[in-house]
Amino acid sequence: MEKTIVEGDRLIVDLRYYQSREPAPGDIIIFRKNGLFIAKRVIAVGGNTIEGRDGEVLINGQKLIEPYVLREGNASVELDNFGPVAVPTGKLFVMGDNRNISLDSRMGDYGPIERKDVSGRPLYVLRTRDGELGPDLR
Repeated sequence: MEKTIVEGDRLIVDLRYYQSREPAPGDIIIFRKNGLFIAKRVIAVGGNTIEGRDGEVLINGQKLIEPYVLREGNASVELDNFGPVAVPTGKLFVMGDNRNISLDSRMGDYGPIERKDVSGRPLYVLRTRDGELGPDLR
């Protein structure tokens, strides 16, 4: 999720937020996968079709504008070019903000996540590597 959330950051998370609403594209969520809490950005929801072409993301055929994306490291072909993938109902297609090295829904063994696995919404970054107060994530 770098540069939005970096290693060592501590988050304040609202564990009730998604009890009364659905995650939407663009939301950063906390979810459980393989016993770990993970933060990723929701890119597509059930009923959407997502595709990657030369590093650009298309949702239902429309190019997604993503000012938060960072591209550090070397991306594999499967990260820059994937799909199209029809996201099943009840699932979320998530991606990290550092697209070149993120393990996320673009990977076949990772795939879209279950909506029921969403634990909460991060609200604040308490500490960053340089010790300054981090951004409000709302």
